Amino acid sequence: MGAVSGLLGIGGGVLIVPFLYLLIGGVAWSGVDVLPEHEAALAHATSLALIVPTALSGLVAYRRRGLVVWSAVVPLGMGAALTAVLGARVAIELPSLLLKTLFGAFLVFMAWRLAVGRAAPETAETPANGRVRWPAALGGGGAVGFMSALLGVGGGVVAIPILIQWVRMDLERVAAASLGIITFAAVAGTLGYAVAGWGVEGLPAGSAGFVHLPLLAAMLPGALLMAPVGAAWNHQMPTRVLRRVFSFFLLLMGVGLLATNGWELLG
Repeated sequence: MGAVSGLLGIGGGVLIVPFLYLLIGGVAWSGVDVLPEHEAALAHATSLALIVPTALSGLVAYRRRGLVVWSAVVPLGMGAALTAVLGARVAIELPSLLLKTLFGAFLVFMAWRLAVGRAAPETAETPANGRVRWPAALGGGGAVGFMSALLGVGGGVVAIPILIQWVRMDLERVAAASLGIITFAAVAGTLGYAVAGWGVEGLPAGSAGFVHLPLLAAMLPGALLMAPVGAAWNHQMPTRVLRRVFSFFLLLMGVGLLATNGWELLG
């Protein structure tokens, strides 16, 4: 998870959430005893909590290389934080099957756009010297934060297309900016899940709201260790390779979501 987070600028939740689904649903061998109606929320919340230090670790590695465009990260990140709390609340109240299917279709579309569209200019600056206007930041960042908290992922799969196609950011700096936005969204989303789950019955011992602290502690060391490695790989790859990696990864996740949720929705 950490290596993928640092390399692609995503939080890594797309990898850890399915694993948590399996782990939390297998009380016989995992020891995590939770009511079925809380399994998804517990997985999403714990994933977001793990994303916070992982994204920070990768972000620090990028900052040392001078690749973080703070004038874009801060406004987009604040927009993401505002809607992440709402996304967490919606995830607790609504079934996610339809949303995951639609999100899978969105990822496939964005992967196609990234693969066949024109490359972004070789500069990290927007037409306004790297700045993003606040109304636009609230909209773009808001989409990242809402989807991040709703699905328990970092939100990089939404942030990356926004940074490339809309902000027109240099691909070498996209992963760094994405991790910065993810940090804002993951912190707010984790707090949203923790507060919403406080006092809820049927959660396993060691939980802070919907965040399962023992699972978080078990997975944290490996994730932190590998995030700077991914950031180093990113720095060494040429722009064309990075573009293909982004496109392939988005396509892979989109097809996976459609395959696992679409058939069940149609049935």
